[in-house]
Amino acid sequence: MLAAAILITACNTAPTAQITVNMEGAADSAVVLQKLNYNRLMPVDTIRTDEDGQFVYKVRLIGNEPYFYYLTAGGKPVASMILLPKDRVTINIPAAGPFEVEGSEESSLLKQVNETFAAAADRMNALASSITEDSPDEEVKAVNRDMSKLYVDYKRQAIRYVVEHPRSITSAVVLFQRFNENLPVFGQESDAVIIKSVQDSLAKVYPKSEFLLALRDELTARANNMQIASQLDGAVLLNHPELSLPDVEGKTRALSELDGKVIILSFWSVAQTEHKMFNVDLIDLYRKYHDRGLEVYQVSLDVDKPQWAATVNSQGIPWISVNDGLGVDSPSVLAYNVNRIPQMFIIDRAGDIVANDIFDKDGLEKQIAKCL
Repeated sequence: MLAAAILITACNTAPTAQITVNMEGAADSAVVLQKLNYNRLMPVDTIRTDEDGQFVYKVRLIGNEPYFYYLTAGGKPVASMILLPKDRVTINIPAAGPFEVEGSEESSLLKQVNETFAAAADRMNALASSITEDSPDEEVKAVNRDMSKLYVDYKRQAIRYVVEHPRSITSAVVLFQRFNENLPVFGQESDAVIIKSVQDSLAKVYPKSEFLLALRDELTARANNMQIASQLDGAVLLNHPELSLPDVEGKTRALSELDGKVIILSFWSVAQTEHKMFNVDLIDLYRKYHDRGLEVYQVSLDVDKPQWAATVNSQGIPWISVNDGLGVDSPSVLAYNVNRIPQMFIIDRAGDIVANDIFDKDGLEKQIAKCL
């Protein structure tokens, strides 16, 4: 009896989440609840809706880690969610069209992530299907260019997402997206920088999550297959991540405004005298090569924005200078794996980072001239 009492108490105190489901036109229907266990779906329960197509169900969870759950009806997936203890989730499933979810931020983010990627994947598949073996070479080249641009644009968007949501388990979902078996979104050697950053952030929030194991396995595989373990600190990113930060006037300025130009992306602090001295050399180079296509996007990591703005104005800085006031906690720091300042990246007209940390004026000028 004592053992039974202990078991009942444990069940009653186990963490739970509650889901309320409203299915249009699905009176007295069977709905299957499934849970994702690492990499395969496992059935949890079959629930019947009432005469109004509704049901309320309490899901018993394991610990405080997030888990993925899916609803299917008639053999078809109808909704997905991420559940945490004490979540009270409401899911509305219309007869036609996508479901809506409320009461769970992680579930809302999952829906956003899945829909954004599905739209990009549909466009990629449509482009791939538009050419055949008989298509002219010029048409094939044009489609390949369009597919490459779509891939680059989506990857920029994906990088920005994981940078802005480092503590959401949905960032792990984004890291494992694939357009097909041979085209993962994050498949480059330098992507290990981003994967490790997300892993480190999630470990602080959900240290026991099974999805951290998947990220660790991915990093281990890359280290073994691509020998990049020793390069994590110095890896550079191809197809540079997007940044959107406020300038001195408070206007949001995007790095993508400068696409097609040769860009010097600079991270600095007005608190360091040598940084301000380097700006003097950079101004000379900017004025010399700006008309030929040189641009500068300079990110300040100062938390004292008035002091930063005063320095920008006093130095007469002519390029885009931005600061979000978050210092080393700025998403831009994670996006470019900035681990010291000053730090600089040179981006060519194609959008690839071709060099970094050239603070010698003559050496920098040679690299600029080479890109122009």
